[in-house]
Amino acid sequence: MLARDIVWRALLAALFLIPAPKAAHAGEAASAIRIAHLRIKPDQMAAFAAAVKEEMEAALRLEPGVTAIYAVADKQDPTRLTFFEMYTDENAYQTHRETPHFQKYFHSTQDMIAERALLEAAPFELRDKYNTPAETSGVSAHEARAIRIAHLRIKPDRMAAFAAAVKEGMEAALRLEPGVAAIYAVADKQDPTRMTFFEMYADENAYQMHRETPHFQKYFHSTQDMIAERALLEAVPFELRDKHALRAGKKPVAP
Repeated sequence: MLARDIVWRALLAALFLIPAPKAAHAGEAASAIRIAHLRIKPDQMAAFAAAVKEEMEAALRLEPGVTAIYAVADKQDPTRLTFFEMYTDENAYQTHRETPHFQKYFHSTQDMIAERALLEAAPFELRDKYNTPAETSGVSAHEARAIRIAHLRIKPDRMAAFAAAVKEGMEAALRLEPGVAAIYAVADKQDPTRMTFFEMYADENAYQMHRETPHFQKYFHSTQDMIAERALLEAVPFELRDKHALRAGKKPVAP
């Protein structure tokens, strides 16, 4: 396990040429990411939603190492959920799993979940309104109404060029577009050429406007031959919680 981590970190540094972000959401350093894909039994959706809301509220309020937990639903099939979870480090994630509120959630929802897949990831480039200076005020992540999740596989020999293009495009998007709340790019820890982009927008119009900007068009066209595989998912909020909203005393916006 140690040898694999050392090799993975060396590969990450050599390919990405990007230092780990100094700040993730709400000014917290996020170095451990988990992405969970679940399918909920249709007749259990209401009970599952209540369990998720209770667990998330406790996690963000009680655990310093939990930076953000965003749960979203597939727009075409609301029983299919994606959880994007950010922790200060691996120890914070392991500590989270042992808390009474997580254990209650885990055991009480076992019979509600029909399918479950968990991805362990590491930061590639994390940008939001809290860590990227913006020229105009805009929507915060917990207020986002339109979500896009992109799954990409990058050609290994194009990783450095792709990393540079992503960093430039993200910085411009967060700085110039009020409707872009956050764009989080992470790499599969087992295969760093496989990327997940979790993108949060004020609404659908903000996403469509984003696609027409010069910086997105530059990124899109310059990276076409760097990407070997691409899949895009449209999603809507299920439950969005982060430290910034908690500290500001803001309540989650109803989906």
